[in-house]
Amino acid sequence: MLLNRRIQIIHSYVPIGLLVWLLFWFIPYYDQTERIILFAVFVVVPLTLYRVIESAKQKPLFLLNLLVSQIPIGAMALAVSFLLSPGIVAGFLSIPWGFATVWIAVTGVLLFSKRSANLAEISKGIGFLYISIGGIWVVAHQFGLPLLGFQGHIMLLTVNHFHYAGFVAPILFGFLHDSQWKSSLSRIMVVLGGIAPILIALGITYSPLLEWLSVVVFTLSLLLYSVLVFFSIIPKATGWTKGLHLLASSVIWMTMALAVTYGFGEWTGQPTLSISTMIFFHGWGNAVLFSFIGVLAWHATLMDRETSRIPFSLIQGKGKIGADVFTNLAVLDPAPKHKPTGLVDDMQTYRSERFNPDRIDEEIIRFYEHTDEYELHLSPNWSSGFKWPARVYKLMSQWLEQMNFPLEAETSELQVKSVILPIQDERDGRKQVRAWVRTYIPSRTAIYAALYSTHVSEDTRYMNIAFPLPYSQMTSILQLQDAADTLVLTSWPSEGVPGDQGVYLVINQKAIRLPINETITVWKDPESPKGEIEARHDMWLFGVKFLTLDYRIFKRS
Repeated sequence: MLLNRRIQIIHSYVPIGLLVWLLFWFIPYYDQTERIILFAVFVVVPLTLYRVIESAKQKPLFLLNLLVSQIPIGAMALAVSFLLSPGIVAGFLSIPWGFATVWIAVTGVLLFSKRSANLAEISKGIGFLYISIGGIWVVAHQFGLPLLGFQGHIMLLTVNHFHYAGFVAPILFGFLHDSQWKSSLSRIMVVLGGIAPILIALGITYSPLLEWLSVVVFTLSLLLYSVLVFFSIIPKATGWTKGLHLLASSVIWMTMALAVTYGFGEWTGQPTLSISTMIFFHGWGNAVLFSFIGVLAWHATLMDRETSRIPFSLIQGKGKIGADVFTNLAVLDPAPKHKPTGLVDDMQTYRSERFNPDRIDEEIIRFYEHTDEYELHLSPNWSSGFKWPARVYKLMSQWLEQMNFPLEAETSELQVKSVILPIQDERDGRKQVRAWVRTYIPSRTAIYAALYSTHVSEDTRYMNIAFPLPYSQMTSILQLQDAADTLVLTSWPSEGVPGDQGVYLVINQKAIRLPINETITVWKDPESPKGEIEARHDMWLFGVKFLTLDYRIFKRS
């Protein structure tokens, strides 16, 4: 789980980095090229790293440990460095990001240098290598040192080039080739896209003709990418995934037309476009619309593929949820063939290599099969950094009456009603569906209302829990495991073993994997005078634990 937490922390850098970058936008001392580079450093690079590492076959923990610490340090240090004139101080402040790019290159070598690596993985590895060139050039620029005879603003343009054309483009080509591995056109695209960025840099250094020809080669690779996306990816995409691909793969026709025109002017000695025009249209277009939106498009595409085999509930809320939500939605089964009494009918159906129900205490099994016979008292423990946000969350959840977790421990005065309700399978879309609704008796305020079902994928049975939300729903897919006499239900992905487990936001059957995870640990305390069942419900956001719910579970008197 530690490995998966590191990946989620890298994921958290994307929204945090975007917020920080937007705050830096109001600092007038950055020029446009520096802003574009910082957009890569704070947003595009972390997003791309997360998507690649998440889908990589192997994920060495020691690589991620250093990346997790180095990326935010390097990004903030470079942002401060750009506020200073090139020199000793600015140079030293740029070193952490330079080191981060070198470590990204090392990560790429170790991830994609296997003998069995295919052309798609090689393309991704090339992108990981190219970004280190951008890191070296930014350090040289900030120290005020010329490199290969260049100095000044042209060095920052080179940094920009290798953070986007060098890093992101080959990775996007790799994603496309993964889905088009038999296509000759995609092979050509990968080869041309892999060699073009370094040829462009050599052309800038030694020959305007080589620079222009290299831009033409790179443009050809990008146009091939656009055409393949249009004909092979967009027709299969749904909803906003289609829109993201359409935008990202369309904009390069404009941005690369500008690049070819600019390169031709440099070769002939009759420039037709100014540097400022190229930065505004070509630079920002490639940074935001092609690179950022392009990676988001593939992120959505891969999530769609990963979730295609998961059955999600068709039931969504229509505003406030509350204890009567299933009555109001008219989804209750008035004449069920088998009235459910628990969250599951038979725990034996979850038997797998990871879970043997015979190892679990019989009382725990009975709780899950006959939940309506039990009472639950819970004590929340919000992590210190989330206590004030929890109060804001409570205002929303108390009105919504969904996932309405308490700020303080439940007491005997706050008696809780727990009920299992039959649901019409045809309305939900899943099988053997039942609802579990918990409410505070005095106020009839709902704590939560959830729809429990199950599904089988790759010989593993998962617990499939849907929480209706306004015009959407959140689904938690849990895998069951056993450890001695303890039952563990978790949404964390198993390291090295793909699975369906996770927490998803579902809108009109389009699922988005959320950066939230949960683990429920259930055990029988032999020292308890009443023989109570105890449970601990841990929840993480971006790999950081934000809430633990401790439960005492006992039979009703």
